[in-house]
Amino acid sequence: MPGNGTSQLRSLIVFVVDEISKSLHYELPSGLKLLRVLDLENVPVDELPSEFGDLFDLRYLNLSRTQVKELPRSIGKLSNLLTLLLNYVKIQKLPDEIVMLQNLRHLRASYLIVNEIDCKVRTFQSIFVPSNICSIKSLQVLSYVKGVDTFLIELKEMTQLRRLGLDGIAEADEIPLCIAVERMEHLHHLSLTAQSRATLKLDALSSAPRHLEKLLLIGKLRRVPQWFNTLPDLKYLNLQWSELREDALPHIQALPSLLHLILLSYAFLGERLWFVKGFQKLKILEIMGCPQLKEILVERSTMPVLEELRVMRCRELRRLPYGWEHLTQLKEVRLFEVSNDLVESITGKANDNLPTSPHISLIRIIDEDDEAKSIWTCQILN
Repeated sequence: MPGNGTSQLRSLIVFVVDEISKSLHYELPSGLKLLRVLDLENVPVDELPSEFGDLFDLRYLNLSRTQVKELPRSIGKLSNLLTLLLNYVKIQKLPDEIVMLQNLRHLRASYLIVNEIDCKVRTFQSIFVPSNICSIKSLQVLSYVKGVDTFLIELKEMTQLRRLGLDGIAEADEIPLCIAVERMEHLHHLSLTAQSRATLKLDALSSAPRHLEKLLLIGKLRRVPQWFNTLPDLKYLNLQWSELREDALPHIQALPSLLHLILLSYAFLGERLWFVKGFQKLKILEIMGCPQLKEILVERSTMPVLEELRVMRCRELRRLPYGWEHLTQLKEVRLFEVSNDLVESITGKANDNLPTSPHISLIRIIDEDDEAKSIWTCQILN
């Protein structure tokens, strides 16, 4: 809800929810029953009362980053709800009554895990949903949920989805998963995570949804799926734990619309990343956690509009990319946990031999102990 009154309304709702939690006999004022928007993001509420379902006119509900551990069964009474946001919450499973929300269009959720030793370390996982959630034909966004049991078999009925995020995918799920994805003609955003970083088998997919713009694949691929050549609109590609080799780039460089490429956490296992051609629209390249990577080479006319290069946790990388002087649009290079040789070549006595480029305005090396702290910022002026 835009406007200056949003904070006041949120405070009022927090007060009401808190009061209802204290007394089961408390009734919602009739005026509040007409609420259409309820945004409790970051509010320290830990329980929703059973009377919560009396907000029958609610269209938008945001419980992200709250302490709520479960949704009351009365949520099934919110028949007009269109959007339900449960990002970074303590809810591990949605109640069966969620399938009663037949007008629901957007469901985004993730289960927050806080490290007991270091509370600053936080990760998130997907949540469990009833397998018959696929009966909600109005859903356009479903993320980030467990792809288990009969859910994946029923998923083929959700042809209206525009965004899908699944976790816990096993090798045996390849056929039902690929059948479902292939039928989603309107899909723009797809995120798939293999079970325990296992192999993510997707070869049964003959062609991906033609309007796909964002793709995140977490799990062992070992080779780029053949259907990558059917992604003319793909703008964002994030590969993690893929274990790709040096023959992978030709299959990626052909993506005509790619703007942002991320190779993360053993996505690439080779020693040399050789960008020979292609990547004509790529603006951001991120390479992280590739422990065997020793050199990056960029041929002339490759990545002509690249603006940002980020290399992190690649200890074997000894120098900046060969051919980086050809990247005429490159403005910033960001390095984190790279070899001492590379750091010395930029910041130490050896920086006289640093390959120069009149186009790059900033090289930033991030402190290993504090990612937010820049210990070296080298301005290269035109």
